[in-house]
Amino acid sequence: MQTDLQNLKESNEFLNLLLDNINSAILIVDENLQIYQFNKNFHNLFDRATEQVDNHSFGQITGCVNAVEENKSCGATSQCQFCILRKSFLQTFLKNFPVERKRLERIFYIEGVPVLKYLEFSSRLIQYHGRKMVLIIIYDITEIEEKKRELEKKQAQIDIDLEVAGEIQKSLLPHESIEIENTITAWRFEPCHKVGGDIFQIYTISNEQLSVYALDVCGHGVPAAFVALTISQFLRSLHNRMRLTGKFFTPETVMGRLEKEFPMERFDCFFSIVYATLNIRTGHLVYSNAGHMPPLILRCSGNLEILKHHGPVIGTGLGSPFDQKQQKLSQGDRFLLYTDGLIENFGKDDESIGKGLFYKTLNELHRQPIKHMVDGVFDRSSKLRGEISPTDDMSLLAIEYKN
Repeated sequence: MQTDLQNLKESNEFLNLLLDNINSAILIVDENLQIYQFNKNFHNLFDRATEQVDNHSFGQITGCVNAVEENKSCGATSQCQFCILRKSFLQTFLKNFPVERKRLERIFYIEGVPVLKYLEFSSRLIQYHGRKMVLIIIYDITEIEEKKRELEKKQAQIDIDLEVAGEIQKSLLPHESIEIENTITAWRFEPCHKVGGDIFQIYTISNEQLSVYALDVCGHGVPAAFVALTISQFLRSLHNRMRLTGKFFTPETVMGRLEKEFPMERFDCFFSIVYATLNIRTGHLVYSNAGHMPPLILRCSGNLEILKHHGPVIGTGLGSPFDQKQQKLSQGDRFLLYTDGLIENFGKDDESIGKGLFYKTLNELHRQPIKHMVDGVFDRSSKLRGEISPTDDMSLLAIEYKN
């Protein structure tokens, strides 16, 4: 039969429809938490409510774990003094203090089976048949809370996996106690996430020659870290081959091999890299730069030389042959490789200002031991950044020539 409504607030038919179809459980209780009225959803929520609820308390009707296991009514169990629902109800009943969506996590026996439910409830003082009673509205958020906790569990596992991945990535960086004849090395790496797209390494490829590189994969986080690790493994195998065969690849040759091995269509990204070789007997330095931040030579006098020559980044497929340039290191000179994330922290939104401050910091610290210089650069960077979290990975690798 069609329901004819003239005034919503005055229509009992409308109120009955509302009470029976609302998603929340609604009930009226007296000062002893005995239930006098409830809607259909209250029955659906607990599957214990019956139409005859006289002389039955909330705990008995709903199957509250404390009431069921101790076979007592609300207010009589050993746990009632700790019950937030009871405390809130008394606050409303005695002090006319309304409660807004307080949380309740409780086990209820549903059809004889203990079920953990996550609820929120609100309460209001009302007059019912001339008596002071409390209207309680219960919102079932069990499904939402279970999904939330499932997501939190998955996120916790992701965090663990990222921690492991971060440790793997760190294991592919130079060893902190690395010792190479006629050189002193220092480095620092701070990803903006647990893993990042920066990676660098130093290899000895003969008694006279070492090779060094620093690369920066476009992007952040896991995808960039995955590509960086893949490139690192490729270069590791290349260096192992050089050591075993005695056949050395020049920096420009290495760049060509990287361009062939890591096309854009395969990894859907590109990366910049500086690759260099250093003769530790003569100080002869050869480098090639594929779109990376220009390497630096910090002379022992404090003068800074910016090696600006570079080609395109790896992965563009432009087909341009890579070339290389040569330099000579003297005793006390330092060769520096770094990524643009470090520059961004010095200059924030202005790269030119960032470079200027970065270069100035290196000049001010050039008399410091190389490890102190590297740490000092990062300390200055952190101070300039302030409370703002870094938005890119930061790397700095320094080699001092001692011969």
